[in-house]
Amino acid sequence: MKRLLLLIILLLSPALALKPTWSQIDVDGDGKLEHVAVTNLGDIALNEQGQVVGWYVKQIKGQNFKGNYKRAPNIVKPGLPLPGSISGFKAASSKFEKDGKYLLAEFSDGGTTLRYLINPRSYTVRLEISSPSGAQLVWSGINRTDKPLTKLLLTGSDSPIPAGSGDAVYIAMQTRPTKGYTFILKGEKPLASRLDLNGAGATATIDLPAGKQTLEVYGGLNELVRLHVEKLLDLPGLFKPNIWGKLSLGLLYLMEQAYKYTRNWGLAILLLTIFVRLLLWPLMHQQFKSMAEMNKIKPLMDEINRKYKDDPEKKNEATMNLYREHNINPAAGCLPMFIQMPILFMMWRVIANYEFDQGFLWLPDLSLPDPYFILPVLYVLVMLAQTMLMSHGNKDSMRQGIMMNLIFIFLVLKFPAGVTLYWVFSTLIGLFQQWSINKQLGGAPGAQG
Repeated sequence: MKRLLLLIILLLSPALALKPTWSQIDVDGDGKLEHVAVTNLGDIALNEQGQVVGWYVKQIKGQNFKGNYKRAPNIVKPGLPLPGSISGFKAASSKFEKDGKYLLAEFSDGGTTLRYLINPRSYTVRLEISSPSGAQLVWSGINRTDKPLTKLLLTGSDSPIPAGSGDAVYIAMQTRPTKGYTFILKGEKPLASRLDLNGAGATATIDLPAGKQTLEVYGGLNELVRLHVEKLLDLPGLFKPNIWGKLSLGLLYLMEQAYKYTRNWGLAILLLTIFVRLLLWPLMHQQFKSMAEMNKIKPLMDEINRKYKDDPEKKNEATMNLYREHNINPAAGCLPMFIQMPILFMMWRVIANYEFDQGFLWLPDLSLPDPYFILPVLYVLVMLAQTMLMSHGNKDSMRQGIMMNLIFIFLVLKFPAGVTLYWVFSTLIGLFQQWSINKQLGGAPGAQG
């Protein structure tokens, strides 16, 4: 049993933050080593000419591909001109190093210089191109689908077009309208661009003037919180959130407002938890009260079940009379529970996709699972306390509650630490609320084991 428990813990061990670094790996199996920027959000592989041969997006932050990229999600489609190709460019020199918070890759042919600045905490790569006579940059083969959604937004327009030419505010290709992956290219100023569709995808051609030009290239999750973090969500016609997305943005707005006052993301999440619990206080009060009253009359329910065990009709009638006599609505405790779960899901969506620039107490990153398992242990303790408080000493209710909460323990091990922090603190507030209701209603006379 101990070995089985240890195996489960090892299998569910949370991902740790990776140390950003450059590695040399043959990612495409052609026998040549590529330079791979390894980060928490994605790994980007460049060949010796500065072309992108692999852009591997990570669904789980901190995921370590360990050099095996054959099954990793690659948003670069092979067999087409490689993204980042400059016409006539043949690199004579290259270097790969850390430059402050960035991983830097630089390629030069003696005149034109191509620089990638990769932020380990962002899906957006800064691309700097310096050319004395101008350059033509080609980005092709993005997305692994044959018909990606392509969007070219021209200056002076509010609606993107699937293909065309002109001064582009942005060029985007998405696997799905609001899911999957997306590739977005934009400049500090509108880009003289052409977007062409072909049978295997889309090709963006950008005419760059002489001098130094800076482009932003986003290759990552096509997800509203992440696009908000990267300051891309407001681009016209790029992403249209559904109702759940809008509610998630509402929670995100509240969290960011709390951060403005606390200057600490952990404290901001705690403040947001208090706000949500206050908002749900009347509904939760009804749920806890209903559960407390149901536990109080459980001895009477057991008596009815014994008396009418062979007569379902009379048992149902006696049960309804008992509810009316004690003014109990058995369904009153269900609605708040159904309301809490979508809020928990939205909190998971916001925190898992947000990028925090600081830790909290022992937590190095609120968007990654707790590497020391302290929060999962706290979760188990508060859930046991809640189960004991809500069962009113009834052993059957306690056993049922413990079994139900055991299911969530395995999820908590993989939850982002910020989500678990929200859940633990929210449950602590619920404990206080349940205790006050129990005190108001009194004990559960006649509770049986």
